[in-house]
Amino acid sequence: MKSKREWNFFKDNKSSLIAVIASNILANIPLGIFSVFLYMIIMQLTVPILANQQINFTLLKQYRIWYVGTFIVYILLSMWSQTNNYIKAYTISSDLRLNLGDKLSRISMRFFKERDPGDVIARLLSDVQQLEMIVSRLLPDIAAGLIAPIILIILLANINMALTGIMITSVVFASIFLFAARKVISILGQKHIRAITDTSSRVLEYFKTIKLLKSYDMIGDKFETMNKAMLRLKKLSFRAEVWTGIPIQLFLFCLDAGYLLMLLIAVKMCTAGNLTIVNLFAFAVIGYYFYEPIKSLGTMLIELRYMTISINRISEIFEVEEPSSNQLVELPKENDISFSNVKFSYKENEVLKAVSCHLPEKSMTALVGPSGSGKTTMTSLIARFWDVQSGEVCIGGVPLAEIEPDKLLSKISMVFQDVYLFNDSVANNIRVGNRNASDEEVISAAKLACCDEFIRNLPDGYDTLVSEGGSSLSGGERQRLSIARAILKDAPVVMLDEATASLDPENEAEIQEGIENLVKNKTIIVIAHRFKSIENANQILVLDRGTIVERGPHKELIRSNGLYSRLWQEQQKARGWKMKTG
Repeated sequence: MKSKREWNFFKDNKSSLIAVIASNILANIPLGIFSVFLYMIIMQLTVPILANQQINFTLLKQYRIWYVGTFIVYILLSMWSQTNNYIKAYTISSDLRLNLGDKLSRISMRFFKERDPGDVIARLLSDVQQLEMIVSRLLPDIAAGLIAPIILIILLANINMALTGIMITSVVFASIFLFAARKVISILGQKHIRAITDTSSRVLEYFKTIKLLKSYDMIGDKFETMNKAMLRLKKLSFRAEVWTGIPIQLFLFCLDAGYLLMLLIAVKMCTAGNLTIVNLFAFAVIGYYFYEPIKSLGTMLIELRYMTISINRISEIFEVEEPSSNQLVELPKENDISFSNVKFSYKENEVLKAVSCHLPEKSMTALVGPSGSGKTTMTSLIARFWDVQSGEVCIGGVPLAEIEPDKLLSKISMVFQDVYLFNDSVANNIRVGNRNASDEEVISAAKLACCDEFIRNLPDGYDTLVSEGGSSLSGGERQRLSIARAILKDAPVVMLDEATASLDPENEAEIQEGIENLVKNKTIIVIAHRFKSIENANQILVLDRGTIVERGPHKELIRSNGLYSRLWQEQQKARGWKMKTG
């Protein structure tokens, strides 16, 4: 089943693979012929001396001309085939990465939540690179490794079938150990690749949290999770090399033993007068050139078995089921949102329990509640990052399951606390909200988001290059650029994970002004951390342990003396909190 998956993976690039293999077969035919002419030249030099005869220099010259001519043809064809290999390999790998990126953008967030980020990155980078090596180097080398032995074994079979049979039998017997090595690598290789992926994830984690680790003196050997991952990788790397190396060495030993056995029998046959000395030389010389590529071919087949594990890992992504939809031609015109008896779980953890509510169009709905109560999950379901497991979420009366995810997201803008900026210009980072926006539209959005002034003070203004992740800008500056993106998108539904929760008062005032410009005449959903900002919300939904326990406007909930009232009072007390001194 796995083998079928591996080669089905190449079905869209079948013509490219055939072209690669065919070009390398064609390029290596002269190499086989080249070996035959080399043998003929050796025969013309050695046999006459052994037989005390005159060397035929005229015939030797002809062989030499053919030898050089074949070698030149081989070089030219090799240059052409290798160029073709790399062009095809790079084309396949670049197309594959784009297709993987497109696939990852369409699948549910469950895929990412259930996997380590390093694992997904490894599939996009190192696994695709392994596939690139299969196309550019391994398959061509395997094709090349087959041609010369086939040509040479046909030549030897015409000289003496018995000795040829010994050679073929030795290769078949040696292949038993080759298949054993492939079986070992298929088991240990998967563990080895997982260890590589886990180590990459830990290294990524180490550098992303270096400030935190330094503050707690956990750098270097003290970061135990990375040390354990490194040690496990070392152990599995050693195990994969040793346990694969043993059958490979036995494979190589059998081939050498087969060659020596063939020579021993050939000498006995020659001594008995059943084989001429010329033919003895033929098997000694050509036999060597037969076995050498077979040895290389064996190790390449082991390497191919290891690399096809990466193909399976890439295939797993393409096999992930995408959110279904009826692909409505037109989106609903209304932008009210409703939850009807919605249930949702992350694995065994039930997050939402029969949630029902209505978020009216062009109104503000705030979601509040303790950490883990289901606030973020509700916004994720609205954006269809996840699909409900029971119940229904609708927009404009249409179930989200009937709307193509890309079309649904065109109606939604999101501004959250964690803002990611790309390694690109400030203007292009804002233009994420609308890739076709003009410079004037970008500047207008920046002004509404209260970030035009600080942008113009940057070294190159709107053309200033932002470092990856936006680390070259302050938190408030990144937040305002995020609001500018959302303003530029101008979507009718806006979701906010309260953007001002962790900012200083000066930044908070500017960002609040930007948000007010963003949400005019929109359907607004706010995940509220500070209740002061949602006093004017049309309705507040109070969640606790996956259920809506209270709903209504701020003043009404304060009077109810329920969970919201208690949380409000705690925040009021916290505002006057001070650290004791002395």
